[in-house]
Amino acid sequence: MDTTGSTRRITRRPTVAVGAFLAATAVALTAAVTAPATANAQDSSEAIPLLFPAPDRMIAVGGSPSGLCAGAISTTLDGDGYPDTASVSWAFAVVGVGPCTLTATLSWRNLDTGATGEKVAQVPFPRISTGIPDPISHPYEAQISTGPGRVEYRLTTTGGAVAGPIVVETVAYDG
Repeated sequence: MDTTGSTRRITRRPTVAVGAFLAATAVALTAAVTAPATANAQDSSEAIPLLFPAPDRMIAVGGSPSGLCAGAISTTLDGDGYPDTASVSWAFAVVGVGPCTLTATLSWRNLDTGATGEKVAQVPFPRISTGIPDPISHPYEAQISTGPGRVEYRLTTTGGAVAGPIVVETVAYDG
């Protein structure tokens, strides 16, 4: 019984919770990488290298709004696509149980022209893949008509993960 009349505040340690979450995600991803491929793990051997940092890549790490899913979603951007167009490659390493209903949104803004837009990818269930067949069902879906110039990109998920911004130069058409 507290006889001093003072109350004691319980301090929370968010860094421990974040560290535990990242450790659990690392263990889950390690298990997913070393386990044999499953029906939901299309192109897993190609997806894993795309989840490592690179100058033209953003990686959002976190959980999902539903189910017990966690992992990483990455986008690799190339500003030298079709004329005045950038291209995006997606990679997913989301492990867990149940539906994930995770949505990743790649937002962009051309810093020279002011044009804006976004690409959206859905991760409905745990998977390790390069985004084929969804969200990229056709090569056209990987194209982003940003126009020429410096383009700033940000990646967010409905699970609260955020990556970016990064700036990638989209090459002008030289025809």
